[in-house]
Formats: sequence, structure tokens, C-alpha cells
Amino acid sequence: MRVTNNIYVLSGSYFSAVGDASTLGDVYGIRTPQGVILIDCGPPKTGPAMLRETLAYFEVSEPITHLVITHAHWDHCGGAKELQDAGAKVIVGKEDVPYCTNGGVKGMGSPFDDGHVFDAFTPNIVIADDQTLELNGIPFEFIKIPGHTKGSMAIRTVVDGKSVLFTGDSLQPDGLFLDDVSLGWQGDLTFSRQDIVESMMKLMKYETDMILSGHGKICLRNGTKLLRHAAQTAFLTLR
Repeated sequence: MRVTNNIYVLSGSYFSAVGDASTLGDVYGIRTPQGVILIDCGPPKTGPAMLRETLAYFEVSEPITHLVITHAHWDHCGGAKELQDAGAKVIVGKEDVPYCTNGGVKGMGSPFDDGHVFDAFTPNIVIADDQTLELNGIPFEFIKIPGHTKGSMAIRTVVDGKSVLFTGDSLQPDGLFLDDVSLGWQGDLTFSRQDIVESMMKLMKYETDMILSGHGKICLRNGTKLLRHAAQTAFLTLR
């Protein structure tokens, strides 16, 4: 799915069949002259395979130069090692690094010890605090939004003249008319209701056209309005 001239949905909810977990975790690609910047990468093996298939479909032949992980869950970072070995630089929030270097939650007391595992990897770039980095000549603003996981991040940039906010699973547009939000799965060992509230209050200060999330629906206009609604929803339901 092509969102703008240079933003693509490469795998995830829009590609799933009934009972097909191979494409869980929406993956976005930003095409630049130097290469493709990925936002998340899907589960191990099937995620990267779907990315290659979709990039070929859209005749995108540039190499994948960077992989930005919004949060360290199996269905968003499981294919990172394969892509890193192929040359991509991987960017992860500091607090989520142990999950990545451990290859999932093995031995961490989670009910997903057996199923949600992947090839461990060490990120090339670790984001400890809010900062802006230039990737392939484009400024990317990394905004720490703990709650869904401790290291969750929102990533804000401008592509094709539109401001875009990638929110992972921390904020997902919902409702028949995108008039509601989902604040993500609450089963992570580090999930914090209070952190989610504070993170949504933080995000409401930003302006954005589009909100591209980790699962399901996406918001292509009036994203700022949805951010305000997310903050209100979090404050009323999670505090």
C-alpha cells in the first residue's frame, strides 16, 4: 500500500489472512535516494520475506539502510537480525535493548517464552533521550513514550511535505470514523498505565498530519486532533 509518493505500508494488518500471524506488526518504508528507511520489520523470517516481496511489487530496488524499531516486541523487531546482517543500521530505545540482545523474553518469566523468540541482535544506535537524527538526509525526531514497553518511541518526520508520526503500538487510531484510539496491548512485563498517560500527554503537544501505527487503522489527516483525543482517553481510562 502506498501512503504518499515515498511512504509505503510493506507488511502487517493489511496483508493478513484469517489466522495468519506471519504478517503481524505493520511495517512502513520511507524511500530516499540513498535507500529505504524501515519503521519496524515484523516477525522473524516471515517479516523480512514479506518486506522483500512488497518492495519488489512496488519496484523499489534501493537497499534498506536503516531500521527504526518503535518498540521491542517480537512482531515488530523479530526480523531485525536478518536485516542487520544484510546491511541495515538498527535503531532502538535504550530500555528495550535487553529484549533485543536476549532474543525475546526467554527466561524472563513471560507466558510467551516459547513462542515469541527471534535471533538476538545488538542495535547499532541506541536512543536514550529525545533527540533528532538525520537519516539519509532527512531529520527524524525520536520521542520517548514509555508505557507499552519501557523503551517505546514515537518517530516524527516530514515526507512529501506532510508531517508523519509513527507511534508503534502505543497509540493506534480506531473507531468507524477514526474518532477513537487504542492504547495498545497491556500484557508486557514492563507495561505501565501511568507511563502511558504521561506519554500521551507528552504527544498531545506535537502537531502532525498523519499517524501511522503498529497495527490496524492509520490516520492520513487531522493527526493532531487524534493526539489530543488520545491524551484525553488515557487520562480518563488509565490514570
